[in-house]
Amino acid sequence: MSLGSWGAIVGNVLLFGLVVGLAATVEREAFVRSMKSRALVVGAFAQFAFLPLVGFGCAKAFFADDPALGIPLIITTSSPGGSYSNWWTSLFNGDLSLSVAMTTVSSIASVGFLPLNLYMYTEGAYPHEAKIKVKWAGLFVSIGVVIGAIVSGLFIGTRWPRSRKTLNVAGNMFGVLLVLLGFFFSSNSSAPIWSRGWKFYIGLMIPCFAGMIVSLIWARILQLERPQALAVAIEVVYQNTAIALAVILSSFSNDTSCTNVASNDCDVVGIAAGVPTFYQLIQILSLGVLCVTSWRLGWTYAPVGTPLLKALATNFQPSTHVEYRQDQIDQSTSAQDLELARSGQGVEMSADVREHVAPA
Repeated sequence: MSLGSWGAIVGNVLLFGLVVGLAATVEREAFVRSMKSRALVVGAFAQFAFLPLVGFGCAKAFFADDPALGIPLIITTSSPGGSYSNWWTSLFNGDLSLSVAMTTVSSIASVGFLPLNLYMYTEGAYPHEAKIKVKWAGLFVSIGVVIGAIVSGLFIGTRWPRSRKTLNVAGNMFGVLLVLLGFFFSSNSSAPIWSRGWKFYIGLMIPCFAGMIVSLIWARILQLERPQALAVAIEVVYQNTAIALAVILSSFSNDTSCTNVASNDCDVVGIAAGVPTFYQLIQILSLGVLCVTSWRLGWTYAPVGTPLLKALATNFQPSTHVEYRQDQIDQSTSAQDLELARSGQGVEMSADVREHVAPA
């Protein structure tokens, strides 16, 4: 079995562990409530209408004569939200239940929207391209892994609620390992991403930044709570590059007519694989800036003033027993909330609230 085959197997195993660990953290009631949120409309429209259209536009503008870059960009921007979005949301205390709900909806919807967008935009951008054609076999493996892991995680978390904390830690560890696996394969490419032309970098940055800005604007127009707006932006920005890479590896082949096999022009697979690899790097950098800024501005469930390391290491996801509102952080806690906090049903409390909760 080739290294690529082993990498695909290990990657799907780590992906399953990541999603199970994070989905188990979500309470069933919170997940059901999030499935009715207006945020799902924002996420679905941005992922399956806005981003594919932007990817198509960038492919036409920057890679009109290079389908080995343009088609992978369309594939990447047409993919559903990646499960790393759940990891980022959990790590920075955005609305995790909403994030898992959006990942579930986008993964299920992608069964229809992903092939539709791929066919429509690849044919629109490269109607006469015969050398590179998308093969649909194995396209839905990663989608099936995500859906199965979400169902499994929600079941485990509901059946054995005491395991949530352990599974959350395990899920984050799987996420780190999956990142390291991706960088391992990208570093062994014969066409490194640091040696491309300026069009490559600009053409791939635009969809990522456009998705982040537009999703934040729409979320605030709909008056979503700030942790929800953060979750929506993370979900839209973080595309499932694993699916994009799997499609590329199964659809692209190197040019056997090349006489100079050492030339990058002959390494079609390496050139194409660099697109989701660099796109993933853009996602990591942009989300790092977005999440740290959101923490500073109080757009997360972590109480305002919480040190960054504590915010990253502590699960501040609200309990379904107490309705959370971001604008209540700096206000006095109601008597009802204090009673819930004393009974152990309250959310993670700041030091100021803890003084009021202390037994008389």
